[in-house]
Amino acid sequence: MKKIVISLLVAGAAVAANAQDKALLETLVKKGMLTQQEAAQIAKESVAVTPATKSTKSIKIFGGAQGWYTWSKDSVKSGGESPSQQSGFTLRYVKLGVEADVGAGWSATVVTDFGTEGQNRNYLDKVVASKKIDLDYLNGTLQLGLRKVNMGYEQNMCDFGQLAIERSVATFFFTRADSNGTGDKNFGSRTVGVFWDGNITQVDGLYYSAAVTSGVSEGGEFNPVGDLGESSSLSFWAAIGYKNVADIKGESLAYDLGINFGYAPQGMTNFDPNINKKGSVWGINPYATLSWRGLTLIGEFFLQQAEDYTPRRNGVGRTPMGANVTAAYKMDIGEWGALEPVFRFSCITTNGMGAETESGLFYNEAMTFFGGVNWYATPAVKTSLGYEFGYFQGGYDVNDNERLYGNTVRAQVQVLF
Repeated sequence: MKKIVISLLVAGAAVAANAQDKALLETLVKKGMLTQQEAAQIAKESVAVTPATKSTKSIKIFGGAQGWYTWSKDSVKSGGESPSQQSGFTLRYVKLGVEADVGAGWSATVVTDFGTEGQNRNYLDKVVASKKIDLDYLNGTLQLGLRKVNMGYEQNMCDFGQLAIERSVATFFFTRADSNGTGDKNFGSRTVGVFWDGNITQVDGLYYSAAVTSGVSEGGEFNPVGDLGESSSLSFWAAIGYKNVADIKGESLAYDLGINFGYAPQGMTNFDPNINKKGSVWGINPYATLSWRGLTLIGEFFLQQAEDYTPRRNGVGRTPMGANVTAAYKMDIGEWGALEPVFRFSCITTNGMGAETESGLFYNEAMTFFGGVNWYATPAVKTSLGYEFGYFQGGYDVNDNERLYGNTVRAQVQVLF
């Protein structure tokens, strides 16, 4: 039994560093816990993970899983029949990632996602090659590969770091392709391209970013990894922001203010197969965050303009708008961990494009109110429970009197490593 336990420990250590295995075995022999023959046999049978190149400095393995239970019921108050109730369990995110520092400022990151979110992008979450640059007037990181563009503050928060369980109706509509009724708006979220995230060294806290990417983003009918041929145009992104910490009567107040901008010359496709022309999309996304003690406040606004080439519009633009406001307060509860009540308000007006409900219906305007609580048993284990009420009206270009009330309850368990 002793040999089995020690073998498992040594094999686990081998994954981190082969050099540490040898030192551990020598220590166990000196302490009399192993004979020299036993140590030699364990070393022979151990599996060592070694980098492919000698310049690799470190390899980090990380990941996590998130399981959900969702119950939802939409009630149409006028204009049609209410859809049926929905409920069930899902594995929302199942991620495994590897990050390697290969020296000279270069690194590579590969993150997979085998949950429901990763199905439409070949189960890839992030795949980038990165180069850190630090010159007199140029400081930042250059990346090439698949990642999220800087559009939507909530969208760019880590999937495992969300305050509310699910992202808001505004975040989905303005940053994903699968959330409007007139077509696929390929604007935001994950795509393939060249990304720069930099800092202005002369002004502490001032940062900016720029990117040139494929015109295909995740969601809708297209795969940002495999359907690049669907786009013959590039999309362009830029952002600027300022974050710092202020001292107010001995208390630290952290804040972050910024604005994201994007332009996709062929970002708007249409559901009508007889229409081959694609429209342009541009959008801005100002945001602000405040953190004081355990309190977190987040606010952001969306404004976009999309050319619509459906027969009734023939290129006339639509201008949807929306906003998110989120408040959370994290409090320590001793040996039980921490509790974090969360509230979020989200609203959109789509200018006739249509936003999708839980049951797959589309409406012109929406307001949602989320209330819930996160319990952090440890920093690696989070359990959440929340309820969201939604009010939707206007059947986007069909029936302005149509109304729907949405009720959704979600519970999740999240484990990270």
